[in-house]
Amino acid sequence: MTTILIRQLYDNDVHDFRCIRLSSLQNNPEMFGSSYAVEVKRPLHVFAEALHNNAVFAAYVQNQIIGVLILHIADDVENQPKAQLYGFFVELEYRNQGIAKQILQTVLEHAQAYVKQVKLSVMASNIAAIQLYQKYGFQFDHVEMQKQNTVTPDQND
Repeated sequence: MTTILIRQLYDNDVHDFRCIRLSSLQNNPEMFGSSYAVEVKRPLHVFAEALHNNAVFAAYVQNQIIGVLILHIADDVENQPKAQLYGFFVELEYRNQGIAKQILQTVLEHAQAYVKQVKLSVMASNIAAIQLYQKYGFQFDHVEMQKQNTVTPDQND
């Protein structure tokens, strides 16, 4: 059995963080709000800032980063901290092995000391992720819908 290490990333882990972020954008671009083409051009200090401004947790197998989840904690108007999860990704060859569950559990345990509420967004088509989140008590708050514009500017004339 392969040993999985889940730990928080710090400044000295910036290269690992950049590597897994770029891998996530290459392998599952539809799940993220950015693109590989944009982020591959970003300087390293942008990734370092993300580590500094968030609690980023990663999964490692034999010193190789294979998964990541970002926890962003922000104060709301009533000064009650809330958190947002984003950037959740596990390398394709390590999926369906319970690694996402381990990362999520670690992050939620960390968040419990700081916030009363954790939110996240998930693609409706990502059934496995929805089921995982529901096992950890997440419930639908609202539904956001979108439509891709199929009309080209020339067709509007």
